[in-house]
Amino acid sequence: MTDQKVESRLKKWAEKAELGLESENIYIEYIWNPGGFVNQSYQIYDGKKRMHVKFAKKNHMDRLKQWARLNEYLRENYHAPKLLLEIHETVIPDHPYGLVFEFFEGDAWKGDVWTDNILAKVGQLHGDSQLKQEIGAGDQTCADAMTDTYIRRLREDMCIINAHKISLPFVKKNTFDWFHEVTDDLEKEIQQSIHFQRPAEDIVHNDLSQQNILVNDEEFCIIDWDDLTLGDAAADYASLLWAWFDTDEWTLWEGKVRVLAGDAVVERMKLYFKAKLLDDIIDVLADYVEAENFPEVKEQTQQRAKATHLMALEIYKARYEKSSL
Repeated sequence: MTDQKVESRLKKWAEKAELGLESENIYIEYIWNPGGFVNQSYQIYDGKKRMHVKFAKKNHMDRLKQWARLNEYLRENYHAPKLLLEIHETVIPDHPYGLVFEFFEGDAWKGDVWTDNILAKVGQLHGDSQLKQEIGAGDQTCADAMTDTYIRRLREDMCIINAHKISLPFVKKNTFDWFHEVTDDLEKEIQQSIHFQRPAEDIVHNDLSQQNILVNDEEFCIIDWDDLTLGDAAADYASLLWAWFDTDEWTLWEGKVRVLAGDAVVERMKLYFKAKLLDDIIDVLADYVEAENFPEVKEQTQQRAKATHLMALEIYKARYEKSSL
């Protein structure tokens, strides 16, 4: 289906959905997600009112439904966006469920405003007993949680990459085998580390990048709650503070985490940072391949993926000295 057909279907749906928009002025804008293509997101606006619409495929519906069920609590306690409507129909192909949110006007957080407030909310989330009751008990260790978050995904990505090597001419031939070697090595490090043997019993956002915290002069908003689960607080902190790792500012940020979460979390973050770097080497190549199916963002996605891969590969080699690739 072409972009024009998707836009036309969205406009027709928006006109009938009683969203309070002026039907003759409805405009649709695709929201590009540099992290992949799990969900489809759009802005819908009429020049006065703006909304964010997020559609899920069948295998991701339960996550969005959990967000909808917990939305009021997340909004009241964690600055989540206001949910306006659940969508129980296939508005765009292969996406039978969706959510409509009030649009938050803001920019991605860069660590310059609301810092203590944001970190306090993250710490509060990790120990939220009510959400633990809502989500249910788990029996994973931190090693299990990290393996599920990174190792499983990296291996799934490598299946995609190995089937499309011809589409990745900028990747050296022996690098494909190296992907498997370093992923296996990382899994061994995780399983053997004493810091990862505790239960994974924190409530985690599980996608807490800077892009998912929007800020303006008056407030902040934490978005994309569909991966909320039991896990390891170190995963959230590592994702949120990735930009400062191995910089002159890291000592300051590390100190803040130690105060909020303790020494063990800081120790686990070290392997999360290593995994994040591997993710920037491997996962982006799967995005590069999958972008072939999204012509409207293909060039943008592939340019970013190639640049991220090459840069991360050089950093990984220099930092961990695992290969002479």
